Amino acid sequence: MGCGKTSVGQVLAQRLGWSFVDLDQVIVEQAGRSIKEIFAEEGEPFFRALESTTLERVATGAGQVVSTGGGVVIAPANRTVMRSHGCIVNLTATVETIAQRVSGDSERPLLADDASVLKIRTMLENREQFYADADVRIDTTGKDIAAVADEVLDFCKGSL
Repeated sequence: MGCGKTSVGQVLAQRLGWSFVDLDQVIVEQAGRSIKEIFAEEGEPFFRALESTTLERVATGAGQVVSTGGGVVIAPANRTVMRSHGCIVNLTATVETIAQRVSGDSERPLLADDASVLKIRTMLENREQFYADADVRIDTTGKDIAAVADEVLDFCKGSL
């Protein structure tokens, strides 16, 4: 969250001549309601199950850059699906940068009540083992979108 997945993903897709798929947007379109509403009405376990089934379906497509929500990698099966269909890139940023980028965004259900640096740091620490399983990790702090896209392409070029 707040690391540039959508912005970088769109640039990558354009450069490769591929389509860009935002997994959360696909879920919103299918469910007919926002992620925030799904969390509020059905709870996180329901959302995670929906996220996993949507990922399985989306991942089979070719010629696409897929941006996922930050929690998708928690499930080992999701990481297996992603790895079997492409290069897994984890974009990172400092906690302070993330807090600045997500401030005022009321659509993030896990930060709805508290988007503090402490809350974000705790969430990132709890997910670190899953993020560390990515094929490449790129810190986006202080970098422009094009530079990050270049780094992704340089690393993943052999698997594209």
